[in-house]
Amino acid sequence: MPGIHRFRILIGVAAAGGLVAFAVHAGAQAPTPGRYISWAPPAVATATPGAGAALPLASPSPVTNAGPLGGLTSPLSGLFKQLNANTAATASGQYSVLHELETALAAHIQQFLKWVTGGR
Repeated sequence: MPGIHRFRILIGVAAAGGLVAFAVHAGAQAPTPGRYISWAPPAVATATPGAGAALPLASPSPVTNAGPLGGLTSPLSGLFKQLNANTAATASGQYSVLHELETALAAHIQQFLKWVTGGR
């Protein structure tokens, strides 16, 4: 038995270490040039040199660097708003069910007490 317990602790520590290493790795390295998927806004486009006058391109408003997960702000905001709305709806439904249960339980207790006391 002690061997199994130690093995479980070892697996837990290894998993925690792996998660920490992954988080540090993901946060420390900038993405390398090439194809990748990112939540971050697209890079500012520049005009390629060539014949003719270069037209100025509109660039997105400057975004402060919020770290490697900064591009998740907008999607997470929408998810949290949806979560809050769903939680409020669930709480309202649970409250109504609890209120009905409370009323029914009170009626049953009164009925039981009348039966025990002989209708007094």
